[in-house]
Amino acid sequence: MIVILVLAALLFAPVTGYLAAMRGRSFWRWYALGMVLPFCSMFVILLVSARDELAAERAARRPAAPEPEK
Repeated sequence: MIVILVLAALLFAPVTGYLAAMRGRSFWRWYALGMVLPFCSMFVILLVSARDELAAERAARRPAAPEPEK
């Protein structure tokens, strides 16, 4: 059982770090999270990046505020 958890941590940590780095986040912070929570960290980075993409799309669809007159 311990061997499976160690192997999962060694597999998921670099993948999680890579996914985070590709989305503009800290590789080492997410690598550490992947070592501590090997299975959950993959889903967390995917959810965080999806949330960021949705926020960016919503911001792009919002009309620009008119500039104040001088």
